[in-house]
Amino acid sequence: MNDNLWVDGTISNARVTVASGNIGASSANNYTNININTNLKYTNTDGSDVLGLIAQGNINSGMVSDNSYEIDGALVADNGRVGRFYYNNSCTIGSADYSDRSTLTLFGMIATNLRYGFAYGSPATDGYATRNINYDGNLLYGPPPSFPQATTQYQVISWQQLQ
Repeated sequence: MNDNLWVDGTISNARVTVASGNIGASSANNYTNININTNLKYTNTDGSDVLGLIAQGNINSGMVSDNSYEIDGALVADNGRVGRFYYNNSCTIGSADYSDRSTLTLFGMIATNLRYGFAYGSPATDGYATRNINYDGNLLYGPPPSFPQATTQYQVISWQQLQ
């Protein structure tokens, strides 16, 4: 699709890849993004549900994202980053302060051109205070349809025998 996307919902017994790109775009100002504000979950975590999100630019957790939410899927930000923008405590809608969020749980993988991040400060004072990022091992042999892969062959890089 040649535009930004907003995705949420539940994958149930499906294998899906969603991509967003502006064909011919040559600068970050023209790249498209994928935005996730609410849960994006699998019904099954045994490999029968698979979701791939590929953004030409960024994959964003929006300002008005859930206080505690889950993202299941393989996330690729080709020219950008996966994460949440910095919103200081003056980022409010009415009396609601969206700068501080509680928990983000990701089950899948992240591939990003720039540094990923869902929190700012040390300790995290803006963004998601708790970030649970778990790799989905099912993606190794059962990636989303037409998903880019680094290689079709595996090789031993090093080997060591322990006594």
